Amino acid sequence: MARPCSTCNHPDRAAIEIGLANGVACRVLGKRYGLDPSQLSRHRTKHMPDGLVANLRVRGSRSDAELAQLRELEGKSLLDNIVWQRGRMYANADRARAIGDDAGERAAMAEAGKATDRIGKLLDEYGSHVTINNTINLVASPQWHAIRTALVRELRPLGHEAMQAAARAIAYVETQELPSPVPAQRVLEHAA
Repeated sequence: MARPCSTCNHPDRAAIEIGLANGVACRVLGKRYGLDPSQLSRHRTKHMPDGLVANLRVRGSRSDAELAQLRELEGKSLLDNIVWQRGRMYANADRARAIGDDAGERAAMAEAGKATDRIGKLLDEYGSHVTINNTINLVASPQWHAIRTALVRELRPLGHEAMQAAARAIAYVETQELPSPVPAQRVLEHAA
């Protein structure tokens, strides 16, 4: 006769299963609830069907409106942080110049320049992509991420297999080096 599952019989089973469904490490849950990590892993694979795991997940279940609000809030915080960093770099450059440290001043100014570039990208001052030799880096473009998100959202009702097939196809296309068209006269071109 097989031994009963110690996780199934645990008084905190619900909390343990929520942790397992949300990717909390078995080692961490084992320490917290006094269970062996291998028992927790076995419980996850044998006693928690995919439907239960999906229902117990608490991450990634935000609505589009909540995600838009979070994106706006985090974008402002990120911008504020980069502006603050740039100010510190300029202050560091001033201090380095005051003591005659030319190398330190150059390094601080270079970092301030990088911060300015990041600010420009966040504010979309550089446009959505840069074309180099008439080749667009599609994977890094915001439009590509929007397409991927919409595709996954539409495939979700069709089941896990359809989503996996789409993910494999996307990963394959992203790793392929597409043939470059004949270079135009300009080598580096800015596209808004």
